[in-house]
Amino acid sequence: MHNLSRLLLPLILVLCLLGSGCTHAAPGPSATPQPAMTTAGTAPQVSSPTPGTACSLTPGPVQTVPDYESVSITVDRNTIAENPTITTRFNGGLGLGMVQRMTVTVIRSDCVTEQELRDSPKTGTSVTLMGTTGTDRVVVDVIMTSGEQYTVIDGDYPFPVSL
Repeated sequence: MHNLSRLLLPLILVLCLLGSGCTHAAPGPSATPQPAMTTAGTAPQVSSPTPGTACSLTPGPVQTVPDYESVSITVDRNTIAENPTITTRFNGGLGLGMVQRMTVTVIRSDCVTEQELRDSPKTGTSVTLMGTTGTDRVVVDVIMTSGEQYTVIDGDYPFPVSL
């Protein structure tokens, strides 16, 4: 009897382990693919247009950052139509050590929105998001260590057309 329990106990344990692995349902075809991680370790937030809603490609107001917190940020478009990326670069400024977070949002001309953030950006920190060969809207917000949030860039950036 003792030998029988030595064989049955491990067998029951293995069956329990195998059975528990089969209870987890695999995602079906309706699962949303997750974006790949970026070099900074944050995944871009991507949202597709909802049918029946319109996206706003009209730039909104920007706020003036106080001189002692001023920052320099530039936006550049890639000129290759097969890869129409938009790169936003943090260039520093008097508020260099005061920026807690930089958030870059691209609202593409096809109404797809992508957003990515950088915590405590340093001079040269950049965010590259996919654009279109149309006119895309770029919004850059910064949150300062004081808790104040400023929209420093909100503009249309057309894809450059070579003549």
